[in-house]
Amino acid sequence: MRKFLYSRWFFLFLAVVCLLDLAADVTELVLGNTDLNYVAIGLDCIAVALASWVFLDLQSRGPKHGDDSRRR
Repeated sequence: MRKFLYSRWFFLFLAVVCLLDLAADVTELVLGNTDLNYVAIGLDCIAVALASWVFLDLQSRGPKHGDDSRRR
């Protein structure tokens, strides 16, 4: 899974989800269609899950060469 996490396809998928969410939000604002709010909330949840996945994976990695000298 880590190979996919840092591939260009992962970030393309994240960008497409964000673009679809933006389109749903703008369409909802312009047309006043409240049903699109449910679509936008679902897309927001997907985007948050993907961004959290990257964040948690980066936090779980330890320093490669011993102690991290930036924390001193």
